[in-house]
Amino acid sequence: MADIPQEFPTSRSCGGCGTGCGCGSRIKAGEQRVRLADIAAVRKNSRKDSGLSPVVMNASGTTIATSEVGDGPYARFTSEQKRKMREQPGNRAAHNIVKIRRTVQVATFILFCVLFFMTTATRENSYGINKNLFMLMDFLNTLKNGIASHHFAIYAIGPGLFILLLTLWGGRIFCGWICPLGTAIDISDRLLYRKGRLFYTKKRSDTRRFRNWKYIYLLLGLGALTYGVDILTFGDPISLITRTFTFCIFPPISYVWNGFLNVADSHYIHGGSLLYNLGYNIDNLRLPTDHYYNGLGVLLIFVGLIGLSGYQERFWCRNLCPYGGLLALISRVSWLRHYIKMDGCIHCKKCEFQSRMGCYDNLDKNAKQEAMHSISECIQCFRCETVCPTDVIQIQARVPAGIKEALHLAPSGSAPRPEPQTEIDLGKRRVVTALGAGVLWGTVTQSAPSAYQGSIRRYNKNNTAMRPPGALPESEFLAACTRCAECMKVCPTNALQPATFEFGLQGIWTPILVPSIGPCAEKCTSCGDVCPTGAIRPFTWQDKRYKLKMGLASVDHSICVAWNGGRDCIVCAEVCPYSAVVFRDTFDDTLPKDPTLPIDHVDATGKEDNRGRKKRVPTVDERLCTGCGLCEYHCPVMPTHAIVVYTYQEDRNFKQPSEKWDDGFWRGNWDARKDVGKNAEYAATKEELAKHIALDGPSGGSGSAAGAAYNPDPTGAQ
Repeated sequence: MADIPQEFPTSRSCGGCGTGCGCGSRIKAGEQRVRLADIAAVRKNSRKDSGLSPVVMNASGTTIATSEVGDGPYARFTSEQKRKMREQPGNRAAHNIVKIRRTVQVATFILFCVLFFMTTATRENSYGINKNLFMLMDFLNTLKNGIASHHFAIYAIGPGLFILLLTLWGGRIFCGWICPLGTAIDISDRLLYRKGRLFYTKKRSDTRRFRNWKYIYLLLGLGALTYGVDILTFGDPISLITRTFTFCIFPPISYVWNGFLNVADSHYIHGGSLLYNLGYNIDNLRLPTDHYYNGLGVLLIFVGLIGLSGYQERFWCRNLCPYGGLLALISRVSWLRHYIKMDGCIHCKKCEFQSRMGCYDNLDKNAKQEAMHSISECIQCFRCETVCPTDVIQIQARVPAGIKEALHLAPSGSAPRPEPQTEIDLGKRRVVTALGAGVLWGTVTQSAPSAYQGSIRRYNKNNTAMRPPGALPESEFLAACTRCAECMKVCPTNALQPATFEFGLQGIWTPILVPSIGPCAEKCTSCGDVCPTGAIRPFTWQDKRYKLKMGLASVDHSICVAWNGGRDCIVCAEVCPYSAVVFRDTFDDTLPKDPTLPIDHVDATGKEDNRGRKKRVPTVDERLCTGCGLCEYHCPVMPTHAIVVYTYQEDRNFKQPSEKWDDGFWRGNWDARKDVGKNAEYAATKEELAKHIALDGPSGGSGSAAGAAYNPDPTGAQ
């Protein structure tokens, strides 16, 4: 409040009413004293009405009489000043900033949701805007996954650098203003835990004893990174909320939305016809109907995270978030700091009680240590400034006093200094233990038998667990993948699914290609475009056709209807876009020449004359097969398909398109930039494969011309 004086009398030596008016009047003790209840710092107690001493509540919740508080800084205010302190604490600018902060939070959360729903194969590169912008702002991902995999995502540098500079200036503004997970926690807090809500608790914990856990988690993850194992990804905030939205929120929303469109397009409403007459197709409004494995575990983590707020406001952000811990360390040298005019503080401790992150300490009147503000914990929500009755808290961005005095911009010791920070004291034993536990975790994970591939056995033990095209070599891929599920969200066929234990504990929630659910579309490159850490590198459709191999299809002769029954089935050859399924003739003495006669039929001389004939069977050309899984997906043999893709002969080496450091903000003309030089790079390969296809033909053998119609019996044999 601007009209309340900032300095207050600390004694009654002037006599009179204590306001300095010189009236000399004598008043009863406590008659115009500012009680904590007068300024709404605590609730009034019924003891006042019974003639007993009014009571207040101290920081620990203990009820004490006001007579024990004493006079001192509670000096005297006029009734009008007390009314304003109660009804209009803080200052107008701070209240406006809080409104701006809430607006920014809602706007950024809506932007996150819009970009999330636009993360589809058809809209990923629309307007040049990266739909994974929030993932790129999380530079913890860029750092940890780059260190672990020795592969940095170049285009993530720009957004990460922006957040770094923002933190150096304003502290943990990202946590309080931008982070979608923090906003989701605030929304759930308002809906579930505030007064009058279902899970309202009268007083939530304000303990500080857990705040160092996020630093211990960071050290644990740092130790594991030395062995290329990333355990910070399970707590990374942007990865966590994106993964939750993909697995648990998007599928039911798309189901309900598409059902609504179906009703609108029914013959009762004719909504589709109306839109079509206006030049718009209602099918363009439909969302992909994707389904994913392992969604329950992700949902339970998110629900538990929200539930922790019932114990302490923003418990996750205060105590567990690893990205918050990294930003907290950086923010200790930030410029936007809190300044308290202690000579005007009345020690109501509202800022300490109501601080969203528990930033204030030692504000009690009888505190033995000086007042402190933990800038490393503060998310710059400006709540403290709005609740201060006497408006003695000022949040300002100033050049640090040390820098100012070093540059001789101010005399030594004269530059304003913010309140001192609390120390981050983990103790040597905790630091060594956390790092050692991380190293041990990484050692055990990398030495597990399931992870050992050796120099000869280059494939994973589960030889049907394929990675997306463009993926890094397996050990680097596991280190680089942040489990955000963006690649699974953008996959148009729902073929990418989260792994369980196909690659051990280290591979949980990493993407695998499941052809029985959906194939890898021939010219789709979306997963490489959307990956924020470079675990799946950007690639072109030509890389995918002529260089990359996800695996190799193999025909099971025992259940294939062409191999086992001699019947004509050409489904796998028809759907293969790479001409990799080739039909060849082979002789089978278990088949009758004439199906109308028994196989052991004998002629007039007594010799068997109906045993054996040629059959046309599918084979896979390993030079042409890329492992896309189209043949497996369309194979009519159920429940186990007769043609299955294995990880044999996979090839992940290719020359990826070049990126720029600012592509994270704007990827203009990205599709054209990716294709630069690819025609020349694969010219010889195209010519060689074209000759190879022309030689074999669609039905096998040198006698079949390329592009000829399929003939089940070109020799005329019966």
